[in-house]
Amino acid sequence: MRTRSPWLIVLLFGVVAAACPKAPQVVQGTVVSYDASSTVLVITDETDPGREVTLVLEGAEVGAPPAPGDVVRVAYFERNGKLAATRVMNLTRQSEVRGGGGH
Repeated sequence: MRTRSPWLIVLLFGVVAAACPKAPQVVQGTVVSYDASSTVLVITDETDPGREVTLVLEGAEVGAPPAPGDVVRVAYFERNGKLAATRVMNLTRQSEVRGGGGH
C-alpha cells in the first residue's frame, strides 16, 4: 500500500485541479464606446494605451452603465474567438452605484 499512496495523492491533486474553474482575465481602461443594443464595449487598455479591447457584455453583471471617457475594470473569458465579459465595474461612476457616498 505504501507504493500506491504517492500515486493516489498525484491522482487526487489532478482531479481537484481539473475541477477548479479557470479564473477570468481582467482588463482596465478608458471607455472608447459602448453600444447598449449590441452590448459591445470598446476600451483602451491602460497597460497598453495603443491597444483597444472589444468586449461583449451580454449576460455580464454591470454596475453603472459605461459611457465614453469612464474608467472601467472588466473580468472576461475568451469564448468562440470573442471576449465575453462576466463583470463590469465602472470606477468613474462607482459612487452612483453605492448611493452617493460623499465625504
